[in-house]
Amino acid sequence: MIKHVARKEVREIVRDGRMRLLGVIVIILTLAALAFGAQQAVRAQEARDNAMARAEKQWEGQGERNPHSAAHYGTHVFKPTSAATAIDPGVSPYLGRSVEIKAHQRSLASHSEAQDSGGSKRLGSFSVASVFLLLIPLLIIALGYGLWSRERERGTLRQVLSTGVNQAELFWGKTLALFFVLLILLIPAALIIVGVLWGLGGGDADTLVRLALLALGYVAYFGVFAGLTLFASAIARTSRGALVAMVGTWGLFCLVTPRAATEVSGVLQPLPSQAELGRQVAQSLKTGLDGKTDKDVFIEAKLADALDAEGISEDALEFFTDDAEAQRIKTYTDGLMLKFTAEWENVIFDHYIKELDDQVAAQEAVMDAVSFLSPYVAMRTLSAALSGTDFAHHRHFTHYAETWRQGFVDSLNKAFADKAGAQGWSYRAGPELWKKAPAFAYQPPRPSYGLDVHRLSALALLGWLLLAFGLARWAAGRVKVV
Repeated sequence: MIKHVARKEVREIVRDGRMRLLGVIVIILTLAALAFGAQQAVRAQEARDNAMARAEKQWEGQGERNPHSAAHYGTHVFKPTSAATAIDPGVSPYLGRSVEIKAHQRSLASHSEAQDSGGSKRLGSFSVASVFLLLIPLLIIALGYGLWSRERERGTLRQVLSTGVNQAELFWGKTLALFFVLLILLIPAALIIVGVLWGLGGGDADTLVRLALLALGYVAYFGVFAGLTLFASAIARTSRGALVAMVGTWGLFCLVTPRAATEVSGVLQPLPSQAELGRQVAQSLKTGLDGKTDKDVFIEAKLADALDAEGISEDALEFFTDDAEAQRIKTYTDGLMLKFTAEWENVIFDHYIKELDDQVAAQEAVMDAVSFLSPYVAMRTLSAALSGTDFAHHRHFTHYAETWRQGFVDSLNKAFADKAGAQGWSYRAGPELWKKAPAFAYQPPRPSYGLDVHRLSALALLGWLLLAFGLARWAAGRVKVV
């Protein structure tokens, strides 16, 4: 009986020309968004490859110079691109794509797509995710708002129930019909998406797992709106009332709540300006995090301890003049000073960047909590997280880049201390040293990393799905036959 009910509902939906038109429009928009996203992904990959090649050429071709001077000269490292960004660019267009690597400085990521694109990018991004998050729910509402109310208005509901069909069978038949029509519309688009991403190099296991998790998430998200639409159709007196109620609900969930939550998170956890952050870092570089420790005193104390451990008297160095051994020891001492200076700076940089990252994470935690007020917020968070384009993935990359920077600078300082010898600061290294720089081998986290970070949003989405179908099933058992 459920099969017969579903077949009848599918036939009625398909016969409605307006529904076919809406479906075609949404699919065209989805494919257009995919084409746009794929173009952006290809362009980003080409730009990254060119920039990486240029940075490597500049680093290895810098000629002969002192290793520490080379550390000042520095280089750049670049965030890897993913085929999944063609589906959901997340916050990646607004965060930097490269990090400058140099001594005595920890740089924030720069060269964001929004920054390079002027004001147009900051108006919002057109993507497959934006179509799925905003337009597919409207399509579901258009397909399902009259499933109960239209039959009641036509007087056919009483006739159907008089044949012995119970309301539970009607509910499951109408639910299956709604999902079947939606699948017929979306499966071709989904296959095209997989094919395009495969062509972009997304055929690896991690990308396929990401796509599978994204598919599950969006099925749950669409299920929320399907359940709420069936609920509204069952309890509303008229089809028009059900439609107005669901469009209003869509506007509240997808437009009003996310905007309000963004403003609230900014008020609850404001971020410092770049100028303010720079002033705090500059002050702490002089007087320490406690504001009482002098940088030079700290470095001198560390140097004295290191020389004492080596059995070298710092006072004895003053009696050497042109002796080569004295110059070697002095060079070694200078190398130690560079090492301890870097340690001092790294502690300061790590503290303030972690503090900034924690503040951004706190804002995201507010959005995770708001997921219980809006399924749109929950799925928007999970969509970016599963695509690897949320802030947590960006933070994972910048943390690795900083760890690599510290090792990179330390290796150059060590080369100076070990090889300069009697030449001191006159020592010059050549291309053989630049080619020995540690490889930047960043690996993105596993596909489920986003779920680990945003468990609350995942639970909220699941809760919304259970609530929506619970309400729909409850309303189906109490639908009024008039």
